Amino acid sequence: MKPDSKITINELISTHPGAISIFMRRRLLCIGCPANTFHTLEDVSRLYGISLKQLQEELREAIGSRKKPTAKER
Repeated sequence: MKPDSKITINELISTHPGAISIFMRRRLLCIGCPANTFHTLEDVSRLYGISLKQLQEELREAIGSRKKPTAKER
């Protein structure tokens, strides 16, 4: 899954809590910011001057690593 550039930060972290680690590691102030309800990944990329493609890739890896347990593993 590649996070869409138009997804809001709030929606992203609500749906995929594993994404929080990327924002924390990069020291982005998005977590807990009231603007995260309307700022998108595209906005964050522009505001912090980071590559949108790279941010999406890091988020995809963080989200993908949170594999859901199979019935056998439960």
